[in-house]
Amino acid sequence: MAPQLAAATPAELTDHLFSRFHKPDTPGCAVGVLQDGKVVHQKGYGMANLELAVPISPSTMFYLGSTSKEYTAMAVLLLAGQGALKLEDPIRKWLPQLPAYMQPITVRHLLEHTSGIRDYIGLWTLSAPPEDAALTDRQVWDILLRQKGLNFRPGDEFLYSNSNYFLLAHILRPAAFRMLPDFARERIFDPLGLRHTLYYTDRFALLPHRATGYTMGKTGAYRINSATLDVAGDGGVFTNIEDALKWIGVIAQPPQPYAAAVSQMMTRAVLNSGDSAEYGRGLMLKKHRGLDIVSHVGGLRGYRSELLWIPSKKLGVACLCNTSDADPGRLARGVADAWMGPAAEPARPKVTPAELRRKTGVFRDRNSGDYLQIVYGGGRFLALFQGFQIDLWPETPMRFRAESPLSFEIEFEKAGERDEPRFLRIESESHRRVDYERVTLDRKRPADLPSFEGDYYCEEAQSPMTVRIVDGMLNLEQHEEQIAVLEPMQADRYRSATLNLQFLRDSSGKIRGFRLNTGRVRGLDYLRVKPSA
Repeated sequence: MAPQLAAATPAELTDHLFSRFHKPDTPGCAVGVLQDGKVVHQKGYGMANLELAVPISPSTMFYLGSTSKEYTAMAVLLLAGQGALKLEDPIRKWLPQLPAYMQPITVRHLLEHTSGIRDYIGLWTLSAPPEDAALTDRQVWDILLRQKGLNFRPGDEFLYSNSNYFLLAHILRPAAFRMLPDFARERIFDPLGLRHTLYYTDRFALLPHRATGYTMGKTGAYRINSATLDVAGDGGVFTNIEDALKWIGVIAQPPQPYAAAVSQMMTRAVLNSGDSAEYGRGLMLKKHRGLDIVSHVGGLRGYRSELLWIPSKKLGVACLCNTSDADPGRLARGVADAWMGPAAEPARPKVTPAELRRKTGVFRDRNSGDYLQIVYGGGRFLALFQGFQIDLWPETPMRFRAESPLSFEIEFEKAGERDEPRFLRIESESHRRVDYERVTLDRKRPADLPSFEGDYYCEEAQSPMTVRIVDGMLNLEQHEEQIAVLEPMQADRYRSATLNLQFLRDSSGKIRGFRLNTGRVRGLDYLRVKPSA
C-alpha cells in the first residue's frame, strides 16, 4: 500500500480503487458496502450516460448478466419448497420437447451446472452473429433443439452453462403457472421491498435511470454496447446498488419463507465422483484471504457485476459497472479488503526445485481436448493454459493455486517418477477431476498441410468456418475475417487461445472435417463443404 494511503479510511480506500472511473468522460461503477446489517457506503463513480453527461448514482440501474442466476435459483427453490416441483425431477417431465438424450438430466443438475448441456451463448457466438444482433427465447430454443449430444455425462463435472438457467426459467412456467418475471415480482421482489429490481425482457421498453453499457473501441473511444438479449433466467435482471445491498442482506439473514431456499443455494454441488464444486445453486462458494465467501459475477456486452458476502465478517459488497473493461470481482474484493483491513501474507510450504520439476510437462485432457503446459524456470512455476501464463503458488506440496490473471487451482498425484495433474478448478467456470495424458509436442508441418484448407460447416451451431494457410500457419476464418491462428500441437491437433481442433480423416486418409472444443461447448463436428480451390 502506498504510504499516503496507510492512514486512509475504508471509504477513502474505496474511492482510490475506483479513481480511474471517477471522471466526466468515462463510464464506471456504482459500489455499495453492507457491514453488520447496515449500509456504510454507497456511491457512484463515472458516468451512466456519456452523451447526456448523466453521472452514476446509487439509484442508477445496471444489467446484472449472470448475477441474475441468484434470483432465478431462489424462484425455483421456493417452488421446490412448496412441493410444486422436485429437484430430482427429470427436466423432460416439465419440458417434454427436449431430446431424449437429456432424459437423465434433473432440475438439480441445471441448478448446479452439472447437466453437461452446451452453452447456448457459446453456440450462438460460433455462428458469427452481427455485433448488434439480438437473441430471443425462440432463437435459444432453436439452438438447443439442434444439439445432438452433451458435453459430458450429467453429474460428472461442473461446467458453467447459461443454457441451464434458461431452461430453469421455462420449467417454472408449467410448474408455477407463471412466467419467471411475474413469479419473481410477486414472490421475491415485491415482498422483499426490491422496488427497483426486475427481469427486463424487452430491450425496447423504457427503463428509468438505466445506465448505458459501453466498450472501448479500437480507436480508444467508448462505443455503446448495451444488452441485446430478451431472455430471462440465466440473465435478464436490472437492479441498482440500493436494491443489490438489500438482496445481500436477504442472503446474509434470510427472513421466512426464504431461509430454506437460501440454505439450498449455499449447498455445494456434489459430482458423481464425490468431489464437491465451488458452486451451489445460483451462488459461487469460494474463498478470499482464507475466508469463505458467497458471490456471483456477471457480464454481458458493456455491463459487469459482482455481489459478494463474507459471512464471518458480516460484510457485503455490491459492484455494478457499465463498461466491459471493469473487473467487478477484483474490485469487490478490493473493497472488502479496504473495510476488513490489511491481511498477513499466508504462510506457504516450501517446495524444492526437484519437486517442481517432477510436475512439469505438456498434458492433454482426453475429454475436453484442452492442453496444459507446466513449466519451471527462473524461480517461477507456471501453468500455460488457454493463452494465459499463470504463476502457481503452493498451498501444499501437491496443490497449487493462482488468483491472477485467472483464478486457478491444480492438484497433482504421484505417478512413478513424475507427478501428474489430476484435479483442476478454473475460476467458477469448471471444476472436475481431469483425465490428462502426458504428451510430446509435434510441431512439424505435415506433408499434406494444403489439404487442410477449405470450407467447413457445423449444423449444430449453424456455423461456417474456413481454414486457410497464411505464412505457413493454418488460420481459422469466418466471413473472410481471421478469428484464430492455429498452433500445431500433435498430429492433426491444433489450438488457439480458447479453441481446440482435431482434424478428422476418412478411411482413405483425406481430411473430412474437424472436431471443435471451446470452453463451454465440446464435441462440435465441422464437416468439409468443399476443399480450397
